[in-house]
Amino acid sequence: MEFGVALPSYGPQATRLNILDTALAAESLGFDHVWVPDHLALPQADAERFGHIFEAITTLAYVAGCTRRIGLGVSALVLPQRNPLEVAKQIATLDVLSGGRVTLAVAVGWSAGEYANLGYEFHNRGARMDDAIKVLRTLWRGGRVISYQGPFYRFEQVVFSPPPVQSGGPRLWVAGDSPRALRRAVWLGDGWHPNALAPQALAAALERVRPLLGGRPFDVIVRTRLTFDQPPPAEGYLGGDGEAVIAQLRALQAAGATGVVITFQAETQAERERALRRFATDILPAFAPRATGKDSV
Repeated sequence: MEFGVALPSYGPQATRLNILDTALAAESLGFDHVWVPDHLALPQADAERFGHIFEAITTLAYVAGCTRRIGLGVSALVLPQRNPLEVAKQIATLDVLSGGRVTLAVAVGWSAGEYANLGYEFHNRGARMDDAIKVLRTLWRGGRVISYQGPFYRFEQVVFSPPPVQSGGPRLWVAGDSPRALRRAVWLGDGWHPNALAPQALAAALERVRPLLGGRPFDVIVRTRLTFDQPPPAEGYLGGDGEAVIAQLRALQAAGATGVVITFQAETQAERERALRRFATDILPAFAPRATGKDSV
């Protein structure tokens, strides 16, 4: 199992020091990666949770320069409201400067108002997502001079250098809980990144697509939340004492999860760091040794 930590990059606790201290704590305690969410221009009506938010790729570039080992990821970048050639260049640069530590999860997004604010069409975002993922793959796997012709994106003789450190580019996951998101992940991605999916639902979804994978490696990294010493507020979340959390993670693992990205529920930064230390002491040893990126469904 892989274990990632969601950084406090949005909401009332989102500050430079809280982001940095959480990343440094996660690295020192042996977590596999740290993650930030993505929004750029939410309208006020949609901005209750994510109105105050640090831009994702810029934040990871800062964290990359302050850390040495820990992986870096976006969970999840709303790809159809960006130019994919620009995203490919930004992520490749981050991968080079971080020494090959990047993973990218991409999503179609949910705010029509944000799409409108950025000047992108909302209703064809799924089709553009497919094309944009192919653009990323082409640029990351291609040679130095690359052309591409797709239904939405086209370019000729683009010089793309330096390429990512990771051969073929960073791992690319598709986020989303729907059957369409899972199919997109199977056909175009290296993994699936659902949000707070309960073990039974996760197992059923993966069973439907298992024949399509042909035994190839495929990450299944579930985004979830953890509150120690309290019951989980809903299926797919984690809670309770150490033994209860281990049992909940074992159930996800048995259902096909190869890892989790956890938001540690906390009122203060000190409380967050205590929860990270408790997880590292009480939970991580139960899943060692962990082979990052080697599990498959």
